[in-house]
Amino acid sequence: MDLFSANQMMWAAFIIGNSAPIIFSILYYFGFISKMFQLFIIGILIGFLWEIPFGLAGDSFHLILINWPIDIPLARNITYSFIDSLIFLIGVFLARLVLKDFNFLYQFNYKALAVMVIWGSFSEFLIDLNGNGKLWLFIENWYNPVFISINNNDLTIIPQLIWLFAPILYYLAILKCAKKKF
Repeated sequence: MDLFSANQMMWAAFIIGNSAPIIFSILYYFGFISKMFQLFIIGILIGFLWEIPFGLAGDSFHLILINWPIDIPLARNITYSFIDSLIFLIGVFLARLVLKDFNFLYQFNYKALAVMVIWGSFSEFLIDLNGNGKLWLFIENWYNPVFISINNNDLTIIPQLIWLFAPILYYLAILKCAKKKF
């Protein structure tokens, strides 16, 4: 039994993804956040590294199974980059819970990195488990083989590998920006 229909999942992604930059911009403008806004922007830019190529690859890499409300090229992928950034921020929040402070944002910490990698990998697995076959379908081929099949939902390796390495890149980008006193 599915908890949410493909249409409900698409609208949730659309609303959450496109509300996030508006909300973060308003909070930044009124001075409620500064570093968090910058972490959000870094996450969007990191998300573009795979979301834009996914969109450009089109049917050779994945099939889109449900129409997006805005029929503008790459609009879906840009929105997904906003969501990717929220996933990164949840990883930062979880690392903060584990470490009890934000020093890991200024000085490398293996525990913080481990939390972010575990969270990123786990969240990607859940997202693919629920979205693959409903919103999109990743194409199995020689460079993107199926690594597990659950209830006839074939999950491919590239999205999982991305979220194994993306939190590392995100964390290194944060540390690099911290040296510049973001």
